[in-house]
Amino acid sequence: MMKKNNLIRFVLLLLIFNSACKKETIIVPDNSVYEQTINDIKREEPILLTFSNSNNSIKVIWTISPTSVTAINAVGNTATVTFSKRGTYTVTGTSGNAIAKYIVKVTGTVYNPYGTNFSLSASRLININAGDPVVFTIHNPSARRIITWSVFSTSYNIRIDTINLTATVTFNKGGYGSVTASDGIHTERRTVWINDNANTNPNEDTVSFILGDKLLLQPSIQVVGANKQLVISTTTINSYHCATDKILSFSEGSSYMIDYAGVAIAPQPCSANNKASCSNRFTNIQVGNHPFVINYENKTFAGNINVSNTGIYTFTWPNNSAINISPLVVQ
Repeated sequence: MMKKNNLIRFVLLLLIFNSACKKETIIVPDNSVYEQTINDIKREEPILLTFSNSNNSIKVIWTISPTSVTAINAVGNTATVTFSKRGTYTVTGTSGNAIAKYIVKVTGTVYNPYGTNFSLSASRLININAGDPVVFTIHNPSARRIITWSVFSTSYNIRIDTINLTATVTFNKGGYGSVTASDGIHTERRTVWINDNANTNPNEDTVSFILGDKLLLQPSIQVVGANKQLVISTTTINSYHCATDKILSFSEGSSYMIDYAGVAIAPQPCSANNKASCSNRFTNIQVGNHPFVINYENKTFAGNINVSNTGIYTFTWPNNSAINISPLVVQ
């Protein structure tokens, strides 16, 4: 019986660490410290760490040292960590008396999540204070290398670097701001969220999507008066920690494009686990083919919407693992 109780106790303290490169399953008893080394992590390569047991309200304290060249986004019992410079770092997860330390060795190679296509990234998408600079960077530009920048915000400053193809934007007010970049052939947009108690619930926090999370999009048609609206209802695959969790999203009625940047969560403590969700509406219903673009964090996914003269919407969407659309035909 004693051995069985000890086994149950160990299982309740199950610590699972997942990374883009390695996956480990570790049992950490009370009053003990587990330590392991992870080698060959690239600069800017995200590592997902999950501290899990049978209690959904588990509180994990994450620390990282040194902190000056790292980024960590904690969501409940998970944390996504990246490193901007080579070196050796210690990431520590603590829950009660169970402690896990990972010694992470980062190489000088830079992780490339942008592939070979023209793309635009933002140095930060959420948790931005008014006055904080956000750097928008072009990846894989055309040979022409002439970029046109535009900003949607009520108050901002912009500094353009034509050599490195970046734009540093400072948003002076809270809410959201969108930056669009075009090389004359391709156009991409990124939307960021600026903290402001006048625009957001001060008791809520914003977090990045859990690494590897997926979005489920469900189109539907609603009739408002004599007009039709296309409604896109979106939920995450992964669960976040409170019932009020809401996806931060932005869309314009003039184009079939949606930006998903992160999740607004309710304050701790909270023991519930729920999927985050949101809805976006499009009122510019026109007959014909339209590009349908999803900006999910710092990546862009593109498909097509065909609107028939009888009001049937048909989606053409590539088979990808990050975003699923169902049904593909609505009316």
